[in-house]
Amino acid sequence: MNAQDLRQLAVGLQSGVAVPIDASHHPMISDIIELARETGAPQSRLLLLVADALDENEGLRREATIAATAARHSAIVLAALPIVTALASALFGVDAIGFLVTQPAGWVCLFLGVGATLAGWRWMAAMRNRVTVPALETGILVDCVAEVLSVTGLTPDATELVARCAQSWTVASEWDDVCSIRDVGRNTGIPVSNLLRNHATELRRAARFDVRRHIEELPGKLLLPLGLCLFPAFITLTVIPAVASMAQGFFRPTG
Repeated sequence: MNAQDLRQLAVGLQSGVAVPIDASHHPMISDIIELARETGAPQSRLLLLVADALDENEGLRREATIAATAARHSAIVLAALPIVTALASALFGVDAIGFLVTQPAGWVCLFLGVGATLAGWRWMAAMRNRVTVPALETGILVDCVAEVLSVTGLTPDATELVARCAQSWTVASEWDDVCSIRDVGRNTGIPVSNLLRNHATELRRAARFDVRRHIEELPGKLLLPLGLCLFPAFITLTVIPAVASMAQGFFRPTG
């Protein structure tokens, strides 16, 4: 499901034109339409509300994906650097690769260098995976209930439907929040719909803060595997073999 499908359907409902979208392939659309029918809330308004929320959540997911992809490309370049350097050194007559594959000391360097490279790669991959990718459904259930409560109420059947939506959308914690906020509204007299809208905004704001915090911290964290694994691997796989190869050539007796 995407925001464009929802907007097409909403515009079609407003204009009275049927839009060929198979709701069976988009369970959330089916749930939203059923919720609107059950409560009497305008279907088009609910769909547009969800489309806006999906756009915002999708933007956060793209930010997280771009940051992780950039870090992955950096890791690929750093991991490949020793190989490229060793091949380049061969063009200048420095047989670093020959030292690595033919000399016992070279085997040790090769083992240590490859091991450090793999360790650094896995370390950087673990850091990339820690970048929070918010769920597309973040805050949407709360937004829907807020919209419903702004025009009507929740009957027992509608309440049961929303609870089922929370389970199928894997946002059960948001339904718990809705129940708590409704209790607060009853006790304080504050309109529940306003409280819920504010809470949905806060859920997305917290997700945005989490994503951007991880993105900002990622470059600094990547310096650890770079300094402790990939840089030593570069020294072990290129500098030491190159120096050893040149030393062997210098001390090799000439005919």
